[in-house]
Amino acid sequence: MKRVFRLFPPRRRTVKEKQLADSYTRSPEGHVVVRLQLSSPTALLMPFEGFPKNFGDELDDQKSPVLNLNKDFVDYLFARLAELGDESLLLNINLMADFDDQPTPRGSADIMQTAIQRYFAYLEEVRRQDLQKLAGDAVLLGLLGGGALGLSVFLDVRNATTDPGIGALLLSQGVTVFGWLTLWEALANVLWHWRPLYQQLRMSQRLRSAPLELTTHQTLTSTVPR
Repeated sequence: MKRVFRLFPPRRRTVKEKQLADSYTRSPEGHVVVRLQLSSPTALLMPFEGFPKNFGDELDDQKSPVLNLNKDFVDYLFARLAELGDESLLLNINLMADFDDQPTPRGSADIMQTAIQRYFAYLEEVRRQDLQKLAGDAVLLGLLGGGALGLSVFLDVRNATTDPGIGALLLSQGVTVFGWLTLWEALANVLWHWRPLYQQLRMSQRLRSAPLELTTHQTLTSTVPR
């Protein structure tokens, strides 16, 4: 049990996480406010993307378009989540230029929050599929490794009762090496490879549910958004 405890320790907030969380502004509801400044609404998206007309008004969520968010924007949000631990977030986005077709900031905020929610809902589903594939691969590799080791035991017993040639010895050793390597890869999937995927899935869930607050034409005192 001690070995299992070392591999899967309980999640605790470190002193650094507490200090970082205390350095952020908090909303009246207790959310940590993550401030970002965008030159325009389209800066939220990848360069080849754009907000379609009537974006967010679709009745069928299954057919709603998912827009690709700017990679630097996504990486920044993931970095903030990683350092803040389990704190809930409020995204405060300051726009230096408005939507051309949105008369009110509230409409702009709804569009931007819809784009963020859809992207991270999509990313959450992708990571869930990756985890399922990883689990399936671990099971398949485990079965292959176990079968290969069983075959190697059979070959070793057979070689012990006969005078094997060099080919039979090489085959037995090759099967043994293949079995252990395959079992190790399955074990690595179970113990380590799933963690980054699961962390991104959890981050995507939190960012998908994070509320958004929009301000316009406010000059930030720091060049690094907080």
